[in-house]
Amino acid sequence: MKKNELTKGSIYHINFSGNIGAEINNIHLGIIFPIPGLKNMMFCIPLTSPRVKHFKSNDDFKKKNGRNLNHFSWYYLAKTDSIAKLDQMRVISSSRIIGPYKINQENQVITKIDYEKIKIKLIKYINKILS
Repeated sequence: MKKNELTKGSIYHINFSGNIGAEINNIHLGIIFPIPGLKNMMFCIPLTSPRVKHFKSNDDFKKKNGRNLNHFSWYYLAKTDSIAKLDQMRVISSSRIIGPYKINQENQVITKIDYEKIKIKLIKYINKILS
């Protein structure tokens, strides 16, 4: 898939094969963030698998799972009932993108607000790593 065909905020199936240990592996969902000046390379933030039971809030998730989604490297996406895992973020080639994630033949796109909040969290996460 070419970088110019990617839609901002869309969720894609990504081939993460070739990883070691606790790294996300095989085909997984992810959100793409273009890297200015790098052709066909981008940040990819993997998503956990959508859950069977939806949670209405971070507090609801915490009660049921004992985890707090305010962690600096996680972002909860209510639309897909999944977690954007910034701690598993990586730079990928566009050739790892298999195709868009669809439900009922419709590409799944996160809200602009969620996209911007993840982007802010991504910048803070990178700064935290580099400080």
